[in-house]
Amino acid sequence: MKDKLVAYSNELKLLLYGVFVYLEMDIEIVKVLFYLMVIDTILGVIKTIVLKKTFSFKVLALGFVSKLAVLLIPMALALMSKGLNYNFKWFVTIVMDLLIVSDGISIFSNAIAIKTKKEVENFDALTTVLKAIRNALIQLFKKFLSTIDVKTT
Repeated sequence: MKDKLVAYSNELKLLLYGVFVYLEMDIEIVKVLFYLMVIDTILGVIKTIVLKKTFSFKVLALGFVSKLAVLLIPMALALMSKGLNYNFKWFVTIVMDLLIVSDGISIFSNAIAIKTKKEVENFDALTTVLKAIRNALIQLFKKFLSTIDVKTT
């Protein structure tokens, strides 16, 4: 299985790039976000070791998969934009920027915890961002529904 993934890594990368291009997402921003996620994960592992917490590959894998799943948020927004024929590109870019800031905050928190050897309370910016996106989409949907109601009456 690992050999097949290595053999097809360029094809997988090309497929992902194709999806990002189709969705008109800035590939450079996606790369930056991905690299920040990797750095945050590595620092999280180092923090776990420095703070003498129990290290688990299962937790590591779940954490990394959840970080990669975060990339689905802007992809879903971009796909919605395509499907609704709206220009959400600015919104997708803002969400990507907020996710970058969120991972940056997490990196700083991990670095501080490693340096001080004490747990640092991490501001959960990602949850705040996700709730804001959800609320904005609900408002957009309500606005869309009210436009339909006005046209049908």
